[in-house]
Amino acid sequence: MASNGNAKDGPVHYGATADPESVNVEVKSPAKNRYKEKAQSYKRRTWPILFERASGSWWNPKFDSEALENEQWKDYFPQTRRRFQYALFYILVAIIAWCVFYGCTRKQHWILVLGGSLLLFLIIAVVLLFTYTRFYERFYLQTSIFVAVFLCAGILSQPLLTQSYLSTVGTFTASIEVLLLMYTVIPMPLLGAIGIGVLHSVLYEILTALQDEKMQQPSFIVGKFLLHLCIHLIGIHIFFMSQVRKRSTFWKIGQSVMAQRDLKIEKQIKEKMIHSLMPPTVAKEVMQSREDKNDDEEDDGRAKKRNSKGKHVKGEIIFRPFNMNMMDNVSILFADIVGFTKMSSNKTAEHLVGLLNDLFGRFDKLCTEKGCEKISTLGDCYYCVSGCPTAKPDHAKCCVEMGLGMIKAIKEFDEDNNESVDMRVGVHTGTVLCGIVGTRRFKFDVWSNDVTLANTMESSGKPGSVHISETSYAFLKDEYDVEEGPDIQDNRTHKVLIEHYDTATSSYSVRHKEDQKVIKTYFISGRKKKDGGLDSNEDLSQNAVADNIAGNVERETSGEGAENFSESDGREITHSDVNGVSPAQLLGRRHSSGFYATSELSLDMIGDDTRDPSMIPINEAWTKIRKIHEQTDLQIIKCTQEDSQNTVSSPRYHGLLEIIMSFIVFFILSLCCFIIFDRELPWLLIFIFSLIIEVLVFIHALTDVRCKDKKLEACSSFIHLISGWYFRNLLGAIVASIPIIAVYSNFSCNTFKHENLQDRYFCYCVVLSLLHYCNFTMLSSWMKSILAVIAGSVLLLLLAIKICEFENISSTIVLSTMVSPVSMENITGQFYNRTEQNNTILSDEYEYLFSGSHSLKYEVILDMILLLFLIWFLNREFEISYRSSYHGDAQAAADKEQMQENKDQADWLLHNIIPEHVSDQLKNTSKYSKNHKDVGVIFATIVNFNEFYDESYLGGREYLRVLNELFSDYEILLDQYRFKDVEKIKTITSAFMAASGLNEQNRNKNKHPYAHLFALMDFALEMQEVVLQFNASIFNFSFILNIGYNCGEVTAGVIGTTKLHYDIWGDTVNISSRMYSTGVKDRIQLPEAAVKILEEKFDFEYRGTIQVKGKGEMKTYLTKGKKPGATWD
Repeated sequence: MASNGNAKDGPVHYGATADPESVNVEVKSPAKNRYKEKAQSYKRRTWPILFERASGSWWNPKFDSEALENEQWKDYFPQTRRRFQYALFYILVAIIAWCVFYGCTRKQHWILVLGGSLLLFLIIAVVLLFTYTRFYERFYLQTSIFVAVFLCAGILSQPLLTQSYLSTVGTFTASIEVLLLMYTVIPMPLLGAIGIGVLHSVLYEILTALQDEKMQQPSFIVGKFLLHLCIHLIGIHIFFMSQVRKRSTFWKIGQSVMAQRDLKIEKQIKEKMIHSLMPPTVAKEVMQSREDKNDDEEDDGRAKKRNSKGKHVKGEIIFRPFNMNMMDNVSILFADIVGFTKMSSNKTAEHLVGLLNDLFGRFDKLCTEKGCEKISTLGDCYYCVSGCPTAKPDHAKCCVEMGLGMIKAIKEFDEDNNESVDMRVGVHTGTVLCGIVGTRRFKFDVWSNDVTLANTMESSGKPGSVHISETSYAFLKDEYDVEEGPDIQDNRTHKVLIEHYDTATSSYSVRHKEDQKVIKTYFISGRKKKDGGLDSNEDLSQNAVADNIAGNVERETSGEGAENFSESDGREITHSDVNGVSPAQLLGRRHSSGFYATSELSLDMIGDDTRDPSMIPINEAWTKIRKIHEQTDLQIIKCTQEDSQNTVSSPRYHGLLEIIMSFIVFFILSLCCFIIFDRELPWLLIFIFSLIIEVLVFIHALTDVRCKDKKLEACSSFIHLISGWYFRNLLGAIVASIPIIAVYSNFSCNTFKHENLQDRYFCYCVVLSLLHYCNFTMLSSWMKSILAVIAGSVLLLLLAIKICEFENISSTIVLSTMVSPVSMENITGQFYNRTEQNNTILSDEYEYLFSGSHSLKYEVILDMILLLFLIWFLNREFEISYRSSYHGDAQAAADKEQMQENKDQADWLLHNIIPEHVSDQLKNTSKYSKNHKDVGVIFATIVNFNEFYDESYLGGREYLRVLNELFSDYEILLDQYRFKDVEKIKTITSAFMAASGLNEQNRNKNKHPYAHLFALMDFALEMQEVVLQFNASIFNFSFILNIGYNCGEVTAGVIGTTKLHYDIWGDTVNISSRMYSTGVKDRIQLPEAAVKILEEKFDFEYRGTIQVKGKGEMKTYLTKGKKPGATWD
């Protein structure tokens, strides 16, 4: 991990030599700083916020943004309208039910009552129809207030009548139903609902008390006040949590949308990174192998826990995952810039890399247009293929058109930049192995002798021409006119295994013997004309393509102050290798210009970009996502850090508030029972037991909020038990039923024999207790509704069954039922007469509800049915709301997880292009270039790999598998802490390039200023040991590892637009490559300057003076080994 290297509080460490051109910049994002402050405030917060971005007003839950609040209301208005319409439907059903009831009872003036009910039905029906119009959204508040006031007025009119058609139980039940509708489904502000509701409760109790003197007793007034208080608290709680949950759901859905948007951008970046490494088809296999590897590691971990005995069979060879495919009929193009060394000799690094970005950007666009797959760039060399990894019938034509386009594009480049460079292009068609070698800092590449031959076609060509082999010409005879070119040696000879006797060692070894032959070549002189004299590919004969290329590629040539140097552009071929060119040849080409590079990547904002997505530079996507993150910084940060925030809408706080509400309801009802009813033993026992349960549940919910982790550590098994689905729902059912159980425990015939309306009050408490089942929205609505039905049915059974004997019940009731032709009418008429105090029939004070013969039971049945239907409807709506909130949360979490997975994959791919410390800066600045001093560089090459390689078996695939195993063994060494300063740069066929000291933050931690150089030499020695062990496993063949070492100043940078490439340049790199190419078998060679630094920890032997291309005579040394006891950590 990168560190700031601050040694203020620790031991002083040596750092890298200060570079005057290097500036350490600490980027401070205002958004991130704001978030840090907010994060600290969250840690100090002792009470949760209502929901994300809440305004802080508890009595009026709103977003702190007017735009968010308006959008939330707009998005939820259809649901609000639907709920209000359901409420109106419920009111219509209730009116019809009461009309049927009035019609059956046929009391005095029943027709008038029925007419009034039908008028109410008509008005509500008109309101319902109005909600389906477009005007409702404008006048929704006025409509809600009208309905609420109209319903309250209808209920209040009952006590005003000279003869009430409903008992106090019926009007009380209707009142709480209207209040519940106002707080839940009739859309109005909380203050409006409280105002209308409280006014209704006060007027209702005043009017009711005026009609009956017994209700004017202080205890009864206090009891009714507590009941109304409880009703409003339940309503406010439901309203409050509904608003909080609604906005929280809106926010979570918004988070999900933002996460999906970022996920889309991350996917685009990931695809660009993939395309920078390899074609998507190959990347899919690589990512799948990575996922399989992770799965295998998890399986191995589980197997170890199970003490699995699964082991490899002795003698079985286990290979690493290897992605390599053989493809026939693939055309390979190599192109080299002629005159590049001259062009680079008088330019700064920034200017030169800007020119390269311009030119290679044109080539990248051409590559996409012509159906080619870019493989890589090696200095001024550009190579690509067609027909790989996806087969194409016109592969040869694609490559030739690509070459012709490159020649034309570089002419446009010369005109635009006043340069005089040209292109030399070679094309050959054959068989290739395409895939990946190594496990880190890998890239998609092609291998075969045909690739080598394609490189030969380029090197033997001439500027401004496309040089093709006879194999490619066979696919192009009808397309192009050609001129004969020189014959070149064919390296695709048949190899025969022979035994070679080494006289020096008096031993035999297996060698390849191959025949020599040549092939014909051709230069493309033009396209063949069709009838009519038009080119077969007319679009390339016009200037549109070149103009389009020149116009769409971003060029940036600013910057100065970097050194530049050059050396001759000659080529030295010391070993013919597999990858189209020997390591020495490629490295000589790659570093021949000797320029210091920087990456000047364009910073254009991506708006509605109409370009081909594959041609949009990666840095533009990074810039775009950075701008978006700056605009929505707080939202995105909260989205990824949501779990660290405490909100009322979170399940833990939501559950705690519901437990608190349950405790309040239980306390108020218990207080009412103590005031109104007798304190009998069953009630006292139930109260104590219920209180214990409520307290324990409250403590459990509170500790879940305050110290969940500590509680989980202390008693994890018990917590998992009570957190299970079955136990949680069972406990929820018990807690939800505590109020109704407490009320029923006060049922006593002795209590109801009093003439203080205790039996009516008992019904009030039962009705109120049923509302408690609307609490606990996290429980199943069906379970709560069923429990409510059961609890309500108990009251109906108590009314219907004769349980208590009351001595003062008059026999007149029985007599009237015998003589009256309409018994129901007479009974209800007599029992509802509250104004005739001297009537011969018993007055209301003698009408005992639980006598089993009271006609009020029919009204209570209807009350219970309507109330339970309302409870079921509300529970269902609450569950839908809660599930929607949970779904939004789960979807946002899933999107964030997917986004994080894509980020991890993108980072993993990115770090296989460029180091992590470079990518961090590249994401912030979209460019990277830095000069480093005292950097170590090695080239470790298997110089005899071509002798080992043979395409007669599976096209050479298994030989490359061996190379993959060897490189992977190298890379395993990099995981060791002592090699933390060493990083792989790249591989070129059998050459492995590594460097140390490029991460200056890690260098600053070292105790010795040259510890990274010592570590690189130690790494080179370990590589020799790896090869020795590897040779022991190869039958009758030994790899020869030559290593070149050098240290000094280099320039590290990132170059490219659509395909980024991280590399290092400089004399240090060039000399290091010369050290291996002129080295000694199985030895490490290095120049005298490097020995002076390393001789403190290593022993060397003088080899002598050798001729180094571009440098003349140099004194070189060979490493003997590390000095005994040498350490530098």
